[in-house]
Amino acid sequence: MRKVTLGTTYYNCPDLLREFVDRNIEYVDELIVVDDGSKDPAQTYLNPHPKIRLFIVEKDLGFNSHGCRNLIMSQTFNPWVVLIDIDREFEDPQYTFESIKTRKLKEDVRYRFQAHLGKWGRNVHPSVNDYLINKKLFFQAGGYDEEIVGERWGDRHFFKQLLSSGGKELFLQDLNLRLMREPTIRMKNNKLILGSENKQTHVELIEKRIISPQQNKPILCFDWHEAT
Repeated sequence: MRKVTLGTTYYNCPDLLREFVDRNIEYVDELIVVDDGSKDPAQTYLNPHPKIRLFIVEKDLGFNSHGCRNLIMSQTFNPWVVLIDIDREFEDPQYTFESIKTRKLKEDVRYRFQAHLGKWGRNVHPSVNDYLINKKLFFQAGGYDEEIVGERWGDRHFFKQLLSSGGKELFLQDLNLRLMREPTIRMKNNKLILGSENKQTHVELIEKRIISPQQNKPILCFDWHEAT
């Protein structure tokens, strides 16, 4: 039976954090939380637990979810990792993780879940940025592109890089995941973070990586530490 890590990012949402941990901790081998520079720190709400590891990004960079996922994947003890946002919940976490631990999996495949928006059965579709992946495949494309920190795009571009580097995708229709709230846009200094003046340059850079993935792209370009 393989060991599985569950990884998520946190930003000023203690109620969701408590629910996320309580719902999943029994069924995973490692649970990694990355606090993305919160003013309301995750450490305040996490009780010590041998399965839980907390990493703290030392500066609020606006939107650094992709960097946080790179951190999860670089620090996990296990090769298989489920990456989901903190406002997601599996319909049956026990079944989900037992299935992941025991079913036949291929290292070159990114596995997607069946996602439900809001209520169960509403707007059902293959999950986009919530998935199961092996570290080997993740880093075949070098991880997420951190040049676009502060910009709310890039997941689909990274997935195309995975495909270009020899990866595949499969849809696990029996593993159901609920998106508990509509997508949100981070607010900082009362201004919406939508992108940057360098977005076109970033698009051109990342489109080149889709054609020719770069395993040694710069990642973890921010200060962080593991909480003790």
